[in-house]
Amino acid sequence: MPRSTSHLAAHGFTSYHGYDAPFAEFPAFTHINEAVCTPTHVLHPHAHPHYEFCYFYKGRAQWTCGQQRYQLGPGDFYISRPGEVHAGLPDPSDPNHNFAVGFDPAQLPLGLAARPQPASGDSREVAVAFAEHQLLAQGEAADFARVIPGGQGAETTYRRILAELDALDPAPSTARLLTRMMVQALLVDLLVWVTRLSINQLAAGGPPQPVAREPRADISALVSWLPSQVAEPPSLSAMASRVGLSPSHFAVAFKREVGKTPLEFITMLRIEEAARRLDGGASVTDTALELGFSSSQYFSLVFKKQFGCTPSAWRGR
Repeated sequence: MPRSTSHLAAHGFTSYHGYDAPFAEFPAFTHINEAVCTPTHVLHPHAHPHYEFCYFYKGRAQWTCGQQRYQLGPGDFYISRPGEVHAGLPDPSDPNHNFAVGFDPAQLPLGLAARPQPASGDSREVAVAFAEHQLLAQGEAADFARVIPGGQGAETTYRRILAELDALDPAPSTARLLTRMMVQALLVDLLVWVTRLSINQLAAGGPPQPVAREPRADISALVSWLPSQVAEPPSLSAMASRVGLSPSHFAVAFKREVGKTPLEFITMLRIEEAARRLDGGASVTDTALELGFSSSQYFSLVFKKQFGCTPSAWRGR
């Protein structure tokens, strides 16, 4: 089914064209889309049931997988393994225009099972068999290449798939069958293309290394300022405005830099300040109210979660 494009700006896109599960009879093909992102777009953490090949046509972005970061730009493929959680943000000065397709390479024609060598000498079948080895067998390896450069021109294949789906006959018919066969052939073509690039990359010395983590100066400054605001913590919008980001963009960037959400971090600061006040002889009730907790009971619950004991027990040490 085509995805809705009625709220493009709200979802961080200036343009979007895509389909989810376009063929009930071909469940190995899960989705495809072309997206032009706004500077404030946020790709929230998510995963897919099959491989996803995301191709960066224009613009730049920074994507994350676990604790690793990858800088992506024109011509790069980003390969996500099944179930692998990834997220990302565009370069605000050059937001990305990308294509993505999700499918199971093992269920494509001409490559139904991994094997050392194909039964025939057909060069296309050889390429697909190697693709299975590279992207399925290697997928379990620690050095799995998530970023494969050099794909300029791949947008043509993605757009041909989208054009086939735009004209898809919804009813069972010969035309629908032919469309599915063409889409499968185009997916094989894309798989072979990515595999050839992967071969070239390995021959040249292996995949690019993840980008070293460099803390953002604006968020570091915010983190240094927040302890002085525990009595009246700023809102998410106020914090985002202070570093020049949208609230949704800021929330993702803050969690990436600090390891906690803004709310979790502020709550931690308030509890640490509460512990200092209790050490100074303040009452549990006064401390809870002065630091903005809704009740002594809730304050006690949050305090115990952080320090392993109730505020009263802490005060009576």
